[in-house]
Amino acid sequence: TIDIVPTMLDFAGIDSDSNGWYDMDGKSWKAAIDNVSGSGDEWKANRCLFFESSEDRAVRCGCDKYMLLSASSTEAAEASSNEWWTGNEGLFDLCDNSKSYIVADSSTASPETTNLLTSEPLKAVDMHALLQCHLDKTDANVNPLYYECTGDVATPSPTVTSVPALPVANNGGIPEYIDSSPSQNDILQAGASTFLSATVLDDDIQRVRFRVRFPDGTTTGFSAGDSVFTSGHLSTHDFLVDTTTQSGKYGYRLRIQDQSGNSDDYPADGTFIEFIVADTNAEFVAAARAEIASIIQAALPGTNLAAKFVRHGFHDCVGGCDGCVDMANPDNAGLDIPIAALEPVVDVFSSHFGMTRADIWVLAALQGASGSQPNGGPDNREFAMDWIGRPTCDDPNLNLATGCVENSCTQTRGPDRALPSPNLDTHELLAYFSTEFGFDDRDTVAIMGAHTLGTLARENSGYDGTNGWVGNVNSLANGYYDSLVGGSSVDSPVDELMNANNWEQVYIDNTALTTPNRWEWERGTNRFVMINSDMSLVRSLTGEIGAEGGVSGCQFKCNGNNCPLPACPHAPETLDIAAEYKFNNALWVEDFESAFKMMLETGQYDTSGTCVSPPCVAGDIFERRNLRGLNN
Repeated sequence: TIDIVPTMLDFAGIDSDSNGWYDMDGKSWKAAIDNVSGSGDEWKANRCLFFESSEDRAVRCGCDKYMLLSASSTEAAEASSNEWWTGNEGLFDLCDNSKSYIVADSSTASPETTNLLTSEPLKAVDMHALLQCHLDKTDANVNPLYYECTGDVATPSPTVTSVPALPVANNGGIPEYIDSSPSQNDILQAGASTFLSATVLDDDIQRVRFRVRFPDGTTTGFSAGDSVFTSGHLSTHDFLVDTTTQSGKYGYRLRIQDQSGNSDDYPADGTFIEFIVADTNAEFVAAARAEIASIIQAALPGTNLAAKFVRHGFHDCVGGCDGCVDMANPDNAGLDIPIAALEPVVDVFSSHFGMTRADIWVLAALQGASGSQPNGGPDNREFAMDWIGRPTCDDPNLNLATGCVENSCTQTRGPDRALPSPNLDTHELLAYFSTEFGFDDRDTVAIMGAHTLGTLARENSGYDGTNGWVGNVNSLANGYYDSLVGGSSVDSPVDELMNANNWEQVYIDNTALTTPNRWEWERGTNRFVMINSDMSLVRSLTGEIGAEGGVSGCQFKCNGNNCPLPACPHAPETLDIAAEYKFNNALWVEDFESAFKMMLETGQYDTSGTCVSPPCVAGDIFERRNLRGLNN
């Protein structure tokens, strides 16, 4: 009936809007009556119509019809007497497979003989909400409300998520969780507060209580939500959370209680349903970084994921950071652990805000280094993420020179790239890092300090270094240089700088393993370890490194006249730089961060544009290059 007056006015040529008259709920049917092209389809599929007959109420949206019937309803009595269905609610599909209305006759049953309430409960909830909207705004006890009740349940019907429980509860049974939002790992914007919503099943529901965990780790107690909708044994409850002041990962739990004293917690294992709130690249990256930090913190004792993420980042960025390594290359042995640890982060955060798997691997390396600095250390650095948008090796836009398009590369079968030999002399070491990453001598000496983290495993590399290079395998500090350089100050003479703690070569026989036999440098009863490439920062080993890494013509140092071999000469290009780092941790951390980030920005993408608020999304894919040159 609300459409009658607008239709009459339209036929009379009177436009109520232009005359400034009061608003009306209804719409004119003139176009449909005049058979204007397309108007009939609009009325059939896109407009919801509401019906009231005696105490019965109904809404029809396209092919979907929902009825809410009174106890004295003749419709309900007819359905019950014919054993079609029972109850006071009905949901019906009025159309056939071609979405044409079914015309009931002697040979065709009415579509209202089949009640879809139990098979499509969520659609029933949506339709009921539309009907309730209409009843609320046409309530005679309130001032007129002029707006159109709309929904997305009209034909063609949306795909309805399957429901794990029937929409009828067992009397006196434990209340059941049906659905909630936000869903696990949803990504939301922080521009407004967020409604948590839960749909539950119970015959005498009392309340649903919500417990919220904020990104800063604080957690609320269980607080009751508001019941916003009830349909039979299904009910929906909302709880408003202020998500405008904190970005990051939120979580919530539910406690469902009924009038009989039964209750059920969801999730049952005590975990939280988690979702991410972020408005900017920086907020999203910070949320991903916090997730990586929590994974590092939760790792099993002795795993030291931080060190593994640093190593993983280096191996990935040889040849360009592309989110792929070749696990068939024995030099990458052991990287399966960090790759697996980061998979949940990749699943949640990649493909949003321009983030890729390659970015997440780089972010893990940055967090591994940053989080390994001493707590509250005065020299600590941020190790910020400046760029996102690194293409992965399986990106079809990459140049064929990478081998990815030809070889169908994946995260564990990336292009086969040559990693540096552990037996490089000083000139070879400097040349490798210059060619690969554009490093100068200072960058190379600084990046080698990453060996302050982690250990060496025979099953991965053939080296036996269970106590690592310097002993404190979890701390990113300059102890690495202190182990290689002597003297009392940076200005000490060369002979004093060379007078560090002694290192001796030890042979590691790996015949019983699949790794190569090795010569390594060891020191002290704790058997701290260095490899030849480490020694090349302070000793010139050119022409001295033989098969399996043995150095036969000189030794680390010689004090006295009874040395079996002379001391190896110092490395003039790098010894002084290593000495600077020994005596100035702040200088080393600053230079290490610079070199490390330079390494992690190597790849097939462009950062030549201006970035005002990092992290910024990198530009188009180009030939592989070192991005330091683009920024200078």
